[in-house]
Amino acid sequence: MKLKNTLNDSFNSKAKVIYLTSFRKGRLIWQIGEKNQSDEFYFSVLHNADSFPRMPVILQSSGIPWAIGNAYLLGQLSNPNVSNMKTLSARAIHLKYYLQYLEDTEQHFLDLPKIYHERAPQRFKVFMIKILNNHDYSSEYINNILSTVAHFYTNIRYESLVPENSLQNEPFTQIKKTIMTTNQIGLAKSIDVITNDLRIKSSRSQTPELGKIRDGGSVRPLTLEEQRVVFECFKKNYASIELELMMRVAIETGARQQSVCTLSISCIRKAYDALEADSSITVTIVNVGNRFKADSKGGRLNRLMFGRELINDLIDYIDCERAENRRKKQNSFYNDTDDNYVFLTRNGNPYLTAQREIIDRQRPKPMWNDKAPTIILKNGQSLRNELKRFLLKIKKNNSAFCDFSFHDLRATAGMNVVRSMRAASYPDSKIFDHVRQFLNHRNIKTTETYLDFDSELTEFNDIQEAFGSMFYGDK
Repeated sequence: MKLKNTLNDSFNSKAKVIYLTSFRKGRLIWQIGEKNQSDEFYFSVLHNADSFPRMPVILQSSGIPWAIGNAYLLGQLSNPNVSNMKTLSARAIHLKYYLQYLEDTEQHFLDLPKIYHERAPQRFKVFMIKILNNHDYSSEYINNILSTVAHFYTNIRYESLVPENSLQNEPFTQIKKTIMTTNQIGLAKSIDVITNDLRIKSSRSQTPELGKIRDGGSVRPLTLEEQRVVFECFKKNYASIELELMMRVAIETGARQQSVCTLSISCIRKAYDALEADSSITVTIVNVGNRFKADSKGGRLNRLMFGRELINDLIDYIDCERAENRRKKQNSFYNDTDDNYVFLTRNGNPYLTAQREIIDRQRPKPMWNDKAPTIILKNGQSLRNELKRFLLKIKKNNSAFCDFSFHDLRATAGMNVVRSMRAASYPDSKIFDHVRQFLNHRNIKTTETYLDFDSELTEFNDIQEAFGSMFYGDK
């Protein structure tokens, strides 16, 4: 079976990105030797310097680090927008593509002649347009790469990493645009934005496929029948208890993967205590993002609504021997404390590394595991693997069952709210407000797609059925 081509296949260059397990900022100091001792350099770590896990380093085809590219990455470490290292890693990979192009074409990043279209970044744009036209890549993905190249040139000038006269001929042209946008309450207004001519023109709005919703990507809500099959398979123990509970949290609260995977035990115990203190309430709030322990998209505050039954099941799991044993594993940094994640793999690793762990490892508390191995950032791959195995078990007895991603469960939660409120005869205005708050949408158009989803799907199916009757008649 031939694997799908990657962008790397477009280059002959062997430039690559490697990752340092742990990196600390420091300085190289020149020390003059006394008497017969020779002069020497030594490395000094900055006082109270943070440790950055999985620090990307760009290597040239020769295996030597690309000095200017890595200097740019180092400069970004003080930027709070890349503090989680994911953005920095993406920029390193994007910049590596540019280096590969430069090596293949035997150009230098400062090849900026007077003729505009012959300047290295402009030629790179033409090359990326050809890739876009000939391969199955989105314009958004290609533009992200080109945006990193523009950001690279802007920052090496700002940080004075190259002489100013070497950038006398501009690598790209900045463009000021006025665009119309809609704020969080639906009011339209015009704003001025600065872009550049390295970007490839593309449609700003992407229409999702039929049967899908555009909500942080193209997602497919599970039908009620599919959900019934999933829960029946939970009873048959097709899924681990960890996967079952994580899926239930996503379906019942609409939480994103990063929130589900980074929930702390203390969050759930606090929710449990709130329910125990007042028997009249059936739901409680668990806050994620902002200053709270569980992560959220963009760090924004999100209030997740947990039902009493789900909280009770989570507490039963937290207090069971299986979960306790996982917390006591060598890899478990937080040890058997309430600071730990609710869900850990069998090796004691989190399914997805929380931002708080990266910070807490700088100054660990005595009750935590100071013998835990050096952090290796987890990105949810273990969860995806477990979900894949679960789907394979379902399809053994139900070959027509459709695959779904963990993120599809969030859309499922949203559509469950819409359908249940419509069944209870709530007006669309009330449903809209509830879904928007439930899923913490910033854009009202995203919420509108949930309310229109069923009607658009029904209209399409009715049209298809009408065409079928027209051509084939009743059989």
